[in-house]
Amino acid sequence: MMAEEGKKVNPYIVAVSVLLPAFLALAASSATNVSQPHIAGFYGATQYEANTVITCYIISGGLMLPVTGYLVRTIGKKLLMYYSIWIFALGCLLCILAPNLQALIGARIIQGIGSGCILPLCQAVLLEVFPPEQRGVAMSLFGVAAMFSPLAGPFIGGYLTDNYSWQWIFIMNIPLCMISFLLVKLFMSNDKPEKLKYNKKFDIWGYGSIVLALGCMQVVLDKGQQYNWFDTTWVCWTTAVCVFAFVFFYVWELEYKYPVIDIRVFKDKNFLIGTFVSSFINIMLYSTLLLVPMFAQSILGYSPSKSGLAMFPRAIICFIGLLVVGEISKFVKPKILATIGLVTMGVSVLMLTQLNTTSSIESVVLPNILLCIGVPTAFVPITALSFQTLPASKNADAAALHALFKNIITAISTSMSATFIARVSQVRQTYLVENLSPHNSVFQYKLAMLKSKFMIHYPSVLAARKASGSVYRELLQQARLASFFDAFSVLAFLSIAVIPLVWIIKSKKREINQ
Repeated sequence: MMAEEGKKVNPYIVAVSVLLPAFLALAASSATNVSQPHIAGFYGATQYEANTVITCYIISGGLMLPVTGYLVRTIGKKLLMYYSIWIFALGCLLCILAPNLQALIGARIIQGIGSGCILPLCQAVLLEVFPPEQRGVAMSLFGVAAMFSPLAGPFIGGYLTDNYSWQWIFIMNIPLCMISFLLVKLFMSNDKPEKLKYNKKFDIWGYGSIVLALGCMQVVLDKGQQYNWFDTTWVCWTTAVCVFAFVFFYVWELEYKYPVIDIRVFKDKNFLIGTFVSSFINIMLYSTLLLVPMFAQSILGYSPSKSGLAMFPRAIICFIGLLVVGEISKFVKPKILATIGLVTMGVSVLMLTQLNTTSSIESVVLPNILLCIGVPTAFVPITALSFQTLPASKNADAAALHALFKNIITAISTSMSATFIARVSQVRQTYLVENLSPHNSVFQYKLAMLKSKFMIHYPSVLAARKASGSVYRELLQQARLASFFDAFSVLAFLSIAVIPLVWIIKSKKREINQ
Protein backbone atom coordinates (compact mmCIF):
# COMPACT_ATOMS: atom_id res chain seq x y z
CA MET A 1 0.00 0.00 0.00
CA MET A 2 1.26 3.47 -0.85
CA ALA A 3 2.65 5.40 2.08
CA GLU A 4 0.41 8.26 3.05
CA GLU A 5 1.12 11.30 5.14
CA GLY A 6 0.72 10.46 8.80
CA LYS A 7 0.72 6.69 8.20
CA LYS A 8 3.55 4.80 9.86
CA VAL A 9 5.62 2.60 7.55
CA ASN A 10 8.18 0.08 8.78
CA PRO A 11 11.52 2.00 8.74
CA TYR A 12 13.36 -0.97 7.24
CA ILE A 13 11.01 -1.00 4.22
CA VAL A 14 11.61 2.73 3.75
CA ALA A 15 15.35 2.07 4.10
CA VAL A 16 15.30 -0.47 1.26
CA SER A 17 13.34 1.98 -0.91
CA VAL A 18 15.95 4.75 -0.58
CA LEU A 19 19.02 2.52 -0.40
CA LEU A 20 18.53 0.97 -3.87
CA PRO A 21 18.84 4.28 -5.80
CA ALA A 22 21.73 5.28 -3.51
CA PHE A 23 23.45 1.99 -4.33
CA LEU A 24 23.05 2.59 -8.08
CA ALA A 25 24.32 6.17 -7.83
CA LEU A 26 27.48 5.25 -5.93
CA ALA A 27 28.26 2.05 -7.83
CA ALA A 28 28.23 4.14 -11.02
CA SER A 29 31.12 6.20 -9.62
CA SER A 30 33.53 3.23 -9.54
CA ALA A 31 32.10 0.70 -12.05
CA THR A 32 33.84 2.46 -14.96
CA ASN A 33 37.27 2.43 -13.24
CA VAL A 34 38.27 -0.99 -14.59
CA SER A 35 36.66 -0.40 -18.00
CA GLN A 36 38.50 2.86 -18.66
CA PRO A 37 40.99 1.31 -21.17
CA HIS A 38 38.08 -0.25 -23.07
CA ILE A 39 36.21 3.07 -23.24
CA ALA A 40 39.38 4.82 -24.46
CA GLY A 41 39.91 2.16 -27.13
CA PHE A 42 36.28 2.22 -28.23
CA TYR A 43 36.43 5.95 -28.97
CA GLY A 44 40.09 6.08 -30.03
CA ALA A 45 40.95 8.34 -27.08
CA THR A 46 43.90 8.53 -24.67
CA GLN A 47 43.84 7.40 -21.05
CA TYR A 48 43.91 11.04 -19.90
CA GLU A 49 40.86 11.86 -22.01
CA ALA A 50 38.96 8.78 -20.88
CA ASN A 51 39.72 9.60 -17.24
CA THR A 52 37.30 12.54 -17.56
CA VAL A 53 34.46 9.99 -17.82
CA ILE A 54 35.13 9.13 -14.16
CA THR A 55 35.88 12.55 -12.70
CA CYS A 56 33.08 14.45 -14.45
CA TYR A 57 30.54 12.12 -12.83
CA ILE A 58 31.96 12.78 -9.35
CA ILE A 59 32.16 16.54 -9.84
CA SER A 60 28.72 16.94 -11.47
CA GLY A 61 27.22 14.96 -8.59
CA GLY A 62 29.03 17.28 -6.21
CA LEU A 63 27.44 20.30 -7.92
CA MET A 64 24.00 19.13 -6.77
CA LEU A 65 24.95 18.64 -3.13
CA PRO A 66 24.84 22.34 -2.13
CA VAL A 67 21.27 22.74 -3.46
CA THR A 68 19.87 19.57 -1.90
CA GLY A 69 18.67 21.38 1.22
CA TYR A 70 17.09 24.17 -0.86
CA LEU A 71 15.34 21.69 -3.16
CA VAL A 72 14.04 19.67 -0.19
CA ARG A 73 12.56 22.84 1.31
CA THR A 74 11.10 23.81 -2.07
CA ILE A 75 9.61 20.60 -3.50
CA GLY A 76 10.01 18.04 -0.71
CA LYS A 77 12.12 14.88 -0.33
CA LYS A 78 9.86 12.47 -2.24
CA LEU A 79 9.46 14.59 -5.37
CA LEU A 80 13.18 15.37 -5.40
CA MET A 81 13.93 11.64 -5.22
CA TYR A 82 11.58 11.09 -8.19
CA TYR A 83 13.38 13.67 -10.32
CA SER A 84 16.82 12.41 -9.29
CA ILE A 85 16.06 8.82 -10.30
CA TRP A 86 14.60 9.84 -13.69
CA ILE A 87 17.54 12.14 -14.52
CA PHE A 88 19.98 9.41 -13.52
CA ALA A 89 18.17 6.91 -15.78
CA LEU A 90 18.19 9.44 -18.65
CA GLY A 91 21.96 9.85 -18.21
CA CYS A 92 22.40 6.06 -18.41
CA LEU A 93 20.38 5.92 -21.64
CA LEU A 94 22.44 8.73 -23.20
CA CYS A 95 25.68 6.97 -22.17
CA ILE A 96 24.55 3.89 -24.12
CA LEU A 97 23.74 5.97 -27.21
CA ALA A 98 26.82 8.25 -27.06
CA PRO A 99 28.46 8.38 -30.56
CA ASN A 100 31.75 9.87 -29.32
CA LEU A 101 33.71 10.53 -26.15
CA GLN A 102 32.47 14.11 -25.82
CA ALA A 103 28.84 12.91 -25.93
CA LEU A 104 29.67 10.23 -23.33
CA ILE A 105 31.19 12.86 -21.03
CA GLY A 106 28.05 15.01 -21.45
CA ALA A 107 25.85 12.01 -20.67
CA ARG A 108 27.92 11.22 -17.59
CA ILE A 109 27.44 14.80 -16.41
CA ILE A 110 23.65 14.34 -16.70
CA GLN A 111 23.93 11.02 -14.89
CA GLY A 112 26.00 12.70 -12.17
CA ILE A 113 23.45 15.50 -11.77
CA GLY A 114 20.78 12.87 -11.20
CA SER A 115 22.92 11.06 -8.62
CA GLY A 116 23.97 14.16 -6.68
CA CYS A 117 20.93 14.56 -4.43
CA ILE A 118 20.26 10.84 -3.92
CA LEU A 119 22.89 10.10 -1.25
CA PRO A 120 22.12 13.04 1.11
CA LEU A 121 18.40 12.37 0.59
CA CYS A 122 18.94 8.75 1.59
CA GLN A 123 20.86 9.80 4.70
CA ALA A 124 18.28 12.42 5.69
CA VAL A 125 15.37 9.97 5.24
CA LEU A 126 17.09 7.29 7.33
CA LEU A 127 17.80 9.78 10.13
CA GLU A 128 14.14 10.79 10.00
CA VAL A 129 12.41 7.39 9.97
CA PHE A 130 14.58 5.67 12.60
CA PRO A 131 14.21 6.75 16.24
CA PRO A 132 17.24 8.37 17.97
CA GLU A 133 18.10 5.21 19.91
CA GLN A 134 18.51 3.34 16.59
CA ARG A 135 20.71 5.97 14.93
CA GLY A 136 23.65 3.53 14.84
CA VAL A 137 21.48 1.03 12.96
CA ALA A 138 20.34 3.76 10.55
CA MET A 139 23.91 4.79 9.79
CA SER A 140 24.98 1.17 9.30
CA LEU A 141 22.23 0.80 6.69
CA PHE A 142 23.32 4.07 5.09
CA GLY A 143 26.86 2.69 5.03
CA VAL A 144 25.60 -0.21 2.89
CA ALA A 145 25.10 2.33 0.10
CA ALA A 146 27.96 4.67 1.01
CA MET A 147 30.63 2.00 1.45
CA PHE A 148 29.48 -1.28 -0.13
CA SER A 149 28.36 0.02 -3.52
CA PRO A 150 31.66 1.72 -4.52
CA LEU A 151 33.46 -1.49 -3.53
CA ALA A 152 31.13 -3.67 -5.59
CA GLY A 153 31.38 -1.31 -8.58
CA PRO A 154 34.76 -2.53 -9.95
CA PHE A 155 33.69 -6.17 -9.76
CA ILE A 156 30.40 -5.49 -11.55
CA GLY A 157 32.09 -3.25 -14.13
CA GLY A 158 34.94 -5.68 -14.76
CA TYR A 159 32.60 -8.67 -15.16
CA LEU A 160 30.27 -6.85 -17.55
CA THR A 161 33.15 -5.40 -19.58
CA ASP A 162 34.98 -8.71 -20.02
CA ASN A 163 31.90 -10.83 -20.71
CA TYR A 164 29.66 -8.38 -22.60
CA SER A 165 30.74 -4.77 -23.19
CA TRP A 166 31.31 -1.62 -21.17
CA GLN A 167 27.89 -0.31 -22.30
CA TRP A 168 26.25 -2.92 -20.09
CA ILE A 169 27.43 -0.96 -17.05
CA PHE A 170 24.78 1.60 -18.03
CA ILE A 171 22.21 -0.77 -19.55
CA MET A 172 21.69 -2.67 -16.29
CA ASN A 173 20.94 0.56 -14.41
CA ILE A 174 17.79 1.42 -16.38
CA PRO A 175 15.47 -1.39 -15.16
CA LEU A 176 16.85 -0.99 -11.63
CA CYS A 177 15.96 2.70 -11.78
CA MET A 178 12.38 1.74 -12.67
CA ILE A 179 12.23 -0.57 -9.65
CA SER A 180 13.69 2.20 -7.46
CA PHE A 181 11.03 4.65 -8.62
CA LEU A 182 8.26 2.17 -7.83
CA LEU A 183 9.61 1.47 -4.32
CA VAL A 184 9.95 5.17 -3.52
CA LYS A 185 6.42 5.83 -4.80
CA LEU A 186 4.94 3.05 -2.65
CA PHE A 187 6.81 3.34 0.62
CA MET A 188 8.41 6.79 1.00
CA SER A 189 6.06 9.13 2.87
CA ASN A 190 4.61 12.18 1.15
CA ASP A 191 6.20 15.28 2.65
CA LYS A 192 5.04 18.83 2.02
CA PRO A 193 7.70 21.46 1.34
CA GLU A 194 8.13 24.11 3.99
CA LYS A 195 6.26 27.30 3.18
CA LEU A 196 9.10 29.65 3.94
CA LYS A 197 9.80 33.02 2.40
CA TYR A 198 13.27 32.11 1.24
CA ASN A 199 11.97 29.11 -0.69
CA LYS A 200 11.37 31.56 -3.53
CA LYS A 201 14.85 33.06 -3.28
CA PHE A 202 17.70 31.15 -4.86
CA ASP A 203 21.23 32.03 -3.82
CA ILE A 204 22.67 32.44 -7.31
CA TRP A 205 25.96 33.95 -6.10
CA GLY A 206 26.62 31.21 -3.58
CA TYR A 207 25.72 28.43 -5.97
CA GLY A 208 27.59 30.05 -8.86
CA SER A 209 30.75 30.28 -6.79
CA ILE A 210 30.68 26.59 -5.78
CA VAL A 211 29.97 25.57 -9.40
CA LEU A 212 32.97 27.64 -10.52
CA ALA A 213 35.15 26.18 -7.75
CA LEU A 214 34.25 22.56 -8.50
CA GLY A 215 34.52 23.10 -12.26
CA CYS A 216 38.04 24.54 -11.93
CA MET A 217 38.96 21.76 -9.53
CA GLN A 218 37.87 19.12 -12.05
CA VAL A 219 39.97 20.70 -14.81
CA VAL A 220 43.04 20.85 -12.57
CA LEU A 221 42.61 17.28 -11.33
CA ASP A 222 41.99 15.93 -14.85
CA LYS A 223 44.79 17.78 -16.66
CA GLY A 224 47.29 18.55 -13.90
CA GLN A 225 49.46 15.46 -14.29
CA GLN A 226 49.34 15.70 -18.08
CA TYR A 227 50.57 19.32 -18.03
CA ASN A 228 53.05 18.87 -15.14
CA TRP A 229 50.84 20.59 -12.57
CA PHE A 230 52.07 23.98 -11.38
CA ASP A 231 54.86 24.21 -13.93
CA THR A 232 52.10 25.32 -16.35
CA THR A 233 50.78 28.87 -16.04
CA TRP A 234 47.12 28.13 -16.81
CA VAL A 235 47.04 25.38 -14.13
CA CYS A 236 48.25 27.94 -11.56
CA TRP A 237 45.61 30.47 -12.59
CA THR A 238 42.83 27.86 -12.62
CA THR A 239 43.88 26.69 -9.15
CA ALA A 240 43.87 30.31 -7.90
CA VAL A 241 40.34 30.83 -9.26
CA CYS A 242 39.26 27.55 -7.60
CA VAL A 243 40.64 28.61 -4.20
CA PHE A 244 39.15 32.11 -4.48
CA ALA A 245 35.74 30.68 -5.43
CA PHE A 246 35.78 28.30 -2.44
CA VAL A 247 36.69 31.14 -0.06
CA PHE A 248 34.01 33.39 -1.56
CA PHE A 249 31.44 30.59 -1.23
CA TYR A 250 32.29 30.08 2.45
CA VAL A 251 32.16 33.78 3.35
CA TRP A 252 29.03 34.47 1.26
CA GLU A 253 27.10 31.56 2.74
CA LEU A 254 27.93 32.75 6.25
CA GLU A 255 26.74 36.31 5.59
CA TYR A 256 23.87 35.87 3.12
CA LYS A 257 20.37 35.79 4.62
CA TYR A 258 19.07 32.99 2.38
CA PRO A 259 22.07 30.70 1.73
CA VAL A 260 21.85 27.86 -0.76
CA ILE A 261 23.23 25.62 1.98
CA ASP A 262 23.42 26.34 5.68
CA ILE A 263 27.17 26.26 6.19
CA ARG A 264 26.69 27.36 9.80
CA VAL A 265 26.19 23.72 10.74
CA PHE A 266 29.99 23.55 10.77
CA LYS A 267 29.81 25.57 13.99
CA ASP A 268 28.77 22.32 15.63
CA LYS A 269 32.11 20.84 16.72
CA ASN A 270 30.89 17.25 16.52
CA PHE A 271 29.73 17.75 12.94
CA LEU A 272 32.94 19.52 11.90
CA ILE A 273 35.33 16.94 13.36
CA GLY A 274 33.10 14.02 12.40
CA THR A 275 32.95 15.22 8.80
CA PHE A 276 36.74 15.52 8.70
CA VAL A 277 37.26 12.00 10.07
CA SER A 278 34.58 10.60 7.74
CA SER A 279 36.38 12.25 4.83
CA PHE A 280 39.59 10.51 5.89
CA ILE A 281 37.78 7.16 5.92
CA ASN A 282 36.69 7.96 2.35
CA ILE A 283 40.32 8.68 1.46
CA MET A 284 41.33 5.25 2.74
CA LEU A 285 38.43 3.58 0.94
CA TYR A 286 38.73 5.28 -2.46
CA SER A 287 42.55 5.53 -2.56
CA THR A 288 42.91 1.79 -2.02
CA LEU A 289 40.00 1.22 -4.40
CA LEU A 290 42.15 2.91 -7.06
CA LEU A 291 45.62 1.77 -6.00
CA VAL A 292 44.99 -1.94 -5.41
CA PRO A 293 43.44 -2.64 -8.87
CA MET A 294 46.18 -0.47 -10.39
CA PHE A 295 48.79 -2.60 -8.59
CA ALA A 296 47.08 -5.83 -9.63
CA GLN A 297 46.93 -4.84 -13.30
CA SER A 298 50.29 -3.07 -13.71
CA ILE A 299 52.49 -5.20 -11.41
CA LEU A 300 50.76 -8.59 -11.27
CA GLY A 301 49.29 -8.48 -14.79
CA TYR A 302 45.64 -9.14 -13.82
CA SER A 303 42.78 -8.61 -16.29
CA PRO A 304 39.96 -6.14 -15.43
CA SER A 305 37.63 -8.92 -14.32
CA LYS A 306 40.32 -10.63 -12.22
CA SER A 307 41.35 -7.39 -10.54
CA GLY A 308 37.66 -6.68 -9.87
CA LEU A 309 37.29 -10.20 -8.48
CA ALA A 310 40.24 -9.59 -6.15
CA MET A 311 38.41 -6.54 -4.79
CA PHE A 312 34.98 -8.14 -4.46
CA PRO A 313 35.57 -10.03 -1.15
CA ARG A 314 36.15 -6.71 0.58
CA ALA A 315 32.74 -5.56 -0.64
CA ILE A 316 31.09 -8.63 0.90
CA ILE A 317 32.96 -8.17 4.18
CA CYS A 318 32.08 -4.48 4.26
CA PHE A 319 28.41 -5.29 3.67
CA ILE A 320 28.34 -7.82 6.51
CA GLY A 321 30.40 -5.52 8.73
CA LEU A 322 28.01 -2.60 8.28
CA LEU A 323 25.06 -4.72 9.41
CA VAL A 324 26.97 -6.25 12.33
CA VAL A 325 28.49 -2.97 13.54
CA GLY A 326 25.03 -1.42 13.64
CA GLU A 327 24.12 -3.98 16.33
CA ILE A 328 27.49 -3.82 18.11
CA SER A 329 27.15 -0.02 18.37
CA LYS A 330 24.29 -0.58 20.84
CA PHE A 331 26.70 -2.07 23.37
CA VAL A 332 30.13 -0.50 22.66
CA LYS A 333 30.94 3.19 23.07
CA PRO A 334 31.29 4.90 19.68
CA LYS A 335 34.74 6.36 20.36
CA ILE A 336 36.16 2.96 21.28
CA LEU A 337 34.55 1.37 18.23
CA ALA A 338 35.88 4.10 15.91
CA THR A 339 39.41 3.77 17.35
CA ILE A 340 39.39 0.01 16.81
CA GLY A 341 38.25 0.57 13.23
CA LEU A 342 41.00 3.11 12.45
CA VAL A 343 43.71 0.88 13.96
CA THR A 344 42.42 -2.07 11.93
CA MET A 345 42.53 0.05 8.77
CA GLY A 346 46.13 1.07 9.52
CA VAL A 347 47.23 -2.53 10.06
CA SER A 348 45.53 -3.68 6.85
CA VAL A 349 47.25 -1.02 4.75
CA LEU A 350 50.60 -1.92 6.34
CA MET A 351 49.97 -5.49 5.14
CA LEU A 352 49.65 -4.11 1.59
CA THR A 353 53.23 -2.82 1.85
CA GLN A 354 54.37 -6.47 1.85
CA LEU A 355 53.13 -7.08 -1.70
CA ASN A 356 55.69 -7.78 -4.42
CA THR A 357 55.85 -8.85 -8.06
CA THR A 358 55.24 -12.51 -7.18
CA SER A 359 52.37 -12.00 -4.71
CA SER A 360 49.42 -14.36 -4.97
CA ILE A 361 45.80 -13.26 -5.19
CA GLU A 362 45.39 -14.27 -1.54
CA SER A 363 48.03 -11.71 -0.58
CA VAL A 364 45.91 -9.02 -2.23
CA VAL A 365 42.55 -10.23 -0.90
CA LEU A 366 43.43 -10.71 2.80
CA PRO A 367 44.55 -7.12 3.55
CA ASN A 368 41.49 -5.84 1.70
CA ILE A 369 39.22 -8.02 3.83
CA LEU A 370 40.84 -6.64 6.99
CA LEU A 371 40.53 -3.10 5.64
CA CYS A 372 36.80 -3.55 5.13
CA ILE A 373 36.40 -4.84 8.64
CA GLY A 374 37.93 -1.61 9.86
CA VAL A 375 36.01 0.73 7.53
CA PRO A 376 32.46 0.00 8.83
CA THR A 377 33.77 -0.29 12.39
CA ALA A 378 34.95 3.32 12.15
CA PHE A 379 32.34 4.67 9.73
CA VAL A 380 29.15 3.82 11.63
CA PRO A 381 30.01 5.41 15.02
CA ILE A 382 31.72 8.45 13.45
CA THR A 383 28.72 9.20 11.23
CA ALA A 384 26.31 8.78 14.13
CA LEU A 385 28.43 11.08 16.33
CA SER A 386 28.64 13.69 13.56
CA PHE A 387 24.87 14.22 13.48
CA GLN A 388 24.11 13.55 17.14
CA THR A 389 24.17 17.12 18.42
CA LEU A 390 22.44 18.68 15.38
CA PRO A 391 18.70 19.49 15.49
CA ALA A 392 16.52 17.39 13.18
CA SER A 393 15.66 20.46 11.08
CA LYS A 394 19.33 20.72 10.05
CA ASN A 395 19.69 17.09 8.89
CA ALA A 396 19.05 17.77 5.18
CA ASP A 397 21.53 20.68 5.00
CA ALA A 398 24.05 18.84 7.14
CA ALA A 399 23.80 15.64 5.08
CA ALA A 400 24.33 17.62 1.86
CA LEU A 401 27.31 19.52 3.29
CA HIS A 402 28.71 16.30 4.78
CA ALA A 403 28.48 14.60 1.37
CA LEU A 404 29.87 17.66 -0.47
CA PHE A 405 32.93 17.87 1.75
CA LYS A 406 33.61 14.15 1.38
CA ASN A 407 33.05 14.42 -2.38
CA ILE A 408 35.68 17.15 -2.68
CA ILE A 409 38.20 15.32 -0.48
CA THR A 410 37.60 12.06 -2.35
CA ALA A 411 38.13 13.67 -5.76
CA ILE A 412 41.36 15.31 -4.60
CA SER A 413 42.70 12.17 -2.90
CA THR A 414 41.89 9.96 -5.91
CA SER A 415 43.75 12.27 -8.27
CA MET A 416 46.65 12.72 -5.85
CA SER A 417 46.97 8.95 -5.38
CA ALA A 418 47.49 8.44 -9.11
CA THR A 419 49.89 11.40 -9.23
CA PHE A 420 51.78 10.07 -6.20
CA ILE A 421 52.41 6.76 -7.94
CA ALA A 422 53.57 8.46 -11.16
CA ARG A 423 55.88 10.96 -9.44
CA VAL A 424 57.33 8.73 -6.71
CA SER A 425 58.05 5.96 -9.20
CA GLN A 426 60.16 8.50 -11.13
CA VAL A 427 62.00 9.43 -7.94
CA ARG A 428 62.58 5.77 -7.10
CA GLN A 429 63.79 5.18 -10.65
CA THR A 430 66.37 7.95 -10.22
CA TYR A 431 67.77 6.25 -7.14
CA LEU A 432 67.68 2.72 -8.56
CA VAL A 433 69.37 3.66 -11.84
CA GLU A 434 72.56 4.41 -9.88
CA ASN A 435 73.00 0.65 -9.51
CA LEU A 436 73.15 0.15 -13.30
CA SER A 437 76.76 1.19 -13.38
CA PRO A 438 79.84 -0.33 -15.04
CA HIS A 439 81.45 -0.20 -11.58
CA ASN A 440 78.76 -2.42 -10.05
CA SER A 441 80.09 -5.97 -10.28
CA VAL A 442 76.71 -7.57 -9.45
CA PHE A 443 75.01 -5.63 -12.25
CA GLN A 444 77.74 -6.55 -14.74
CA TYR A 445 77.48 -10.21 -13.77
CA LYS A 446 73.67 -10.30 -14.18
CA LEU A 447 73.89 -8.41 -17.47
CA ALA A 448 76.45 -10.88 -18.80
CA MET A 449 74.21 -13.81 -17.82
CA LEU A 450 71.22 -12.29 -19.62
CA LYS A 451 73.32 -11.54 -22.69
CA SER A 452 74.57 -15.13 -22.86
CA LYS A 453 70.98 -16.42 -22.73
CA PHE A 454 69.84 -14.10 -25.53
CA MET A 455 72.85 -15.09 -27.66
CA ILE A 456 71.31 -18.54 -28.03
CA HIS A 457 68.78 -16.97 -30.43
CA TYR A 458 70.25 -13.58 -31.42
CA PRO A 459 73.55 -12.07 -32.59
CA SER A 460 75.87 -10.58 -29.96
CA VAL A 461 74.94 -6.92 -30.53
CA LEU A 462 71.18 -7.59 -30.48
CA ALA A 463 71.56 -9.87 -27.46
CA ALA A 464 73.33 -7.08 -25.55
CA ARG A 465 70.50 -4.66 -26.35
CA LYS A 466 67.83 -7.12 -25.27
CA ALA A 467 69.72 -7.83 -22.04
CA SER A 468 69.94 -4.10 -21.23
CA GLY A 469 66.27 -3.66 -22.09
CA SER A 470 65.26 -6.51 -19.78
CA VAL A 471 67.24 -5.02 -16.89
CA TYR A 472 65.73 -1.59 -17.47
CA ARG A 473 62.17 -2.98 -17.59
CA GLU A 474 62.83 -4.72 -14.30
CA LEU A 475 64.11 -1.44 -12.86
CA LEU A 476 60.91 0.36 -13.93
CA GLN A 477 58.78 -2.34 -12.37
CA GLN A 478 60.74 -2.22 -9.10
CA ALA A 479 60.48 1.59 -9.03
CA ARG A 480 56.71 1.37 -9.50
CA LEU A 481 56.49 -1.32 -6.82
CA ALA A 482 58.40 0.96 -4.43
CA SER A 483 55.99 3.82 -5.15
CA PHE A 484 53.05 1.62 -4.11
CA PHE A 485 54.96 0.74 -0.92
CA ASP A 486 55.37 4.46 -0.15
CA ALA A 487 51.70 5.23 -0.88
CA PHE A 488 50.43 2.47 1.39
CA SER A 489 52.89 3.52 4.13
CA VAL A 490 51.59 7.11 4.06
CA LEU A 491 47.96 5.92 4.30
CA ALA A 492 48.83 3.65 7.24
CA PHE A 493 50.48 6.53 9.08
CA LEU A 494 47.52 8.84 8.49
CA SER A 495 45.03 6.27 9.77
CA ILE A 496 46.80 6.27 13.13
CA ALA A 497 47.41 10.02 13.20
CA VAL A 498 43.68 10.80 12.90
CA ILE A 499 42.71 8.80 16.02
CA PRO A 500 43.16 11.70 18.52
CA LEU A 501 40.45 13.65 16.66
CA VAL A 502 37.94 10.91 17.47
CA TRP A 503 38.40 11.52 21.21
CA ILE A 504 37.75 15.26 20.83
CA ILE A 505 34.18 14.59 19.71
CA LYS A 506 31.64 15.00 22.50
CA SER A 507 29.40 12.07 23.27
CA LYS A 508 26.16 11.64 25.15
CA LYS A 509 25.37 8.97 27.67
CA ARG A 510 22.57 7.59 25.54
CA GLU A 511 25.10 6.53 22.87
CA ILE A 512 25.92 3.51 25.01
CA ASN A 513 22.42 2.21 24.40
CA GLN A 514 22.40 2.83 20.65
